[in-house]
Amino acid sequence: MNVIVQGQLINIFKTADFTNKETGEVKEGKVKLQLMCQTLLNNNERKNELFDITIPNNKLADYENKIGEQVDVKCSFFANGNITFFGI
Repeated sequence: MNVIVQGQLINIFKTADFTNKETGEVKEGKVKLQLMCQTLLNNNERKNELFDITIPNNKLADYENKIGEQVDVKCSFFANGNITFFGI
């Protein structure tokens, strides 16, 4: 299942490279978008939430010049207690 996460693009960052201690293999850090999303609560108040969404490196160019703007990010997700979104 895919979803569209909509929000204001606050920041783009790359996580640190990761070295597997057993194999010594170095994996490149991942690119993440930080989106500020608003949720309307039952009492009509609005709640702001910040989501970090991992995106493929080839999608970075789609977002680089959109900081401060409202964006739609096509995502998939998984839940393990918390919901984690990742761009596709």
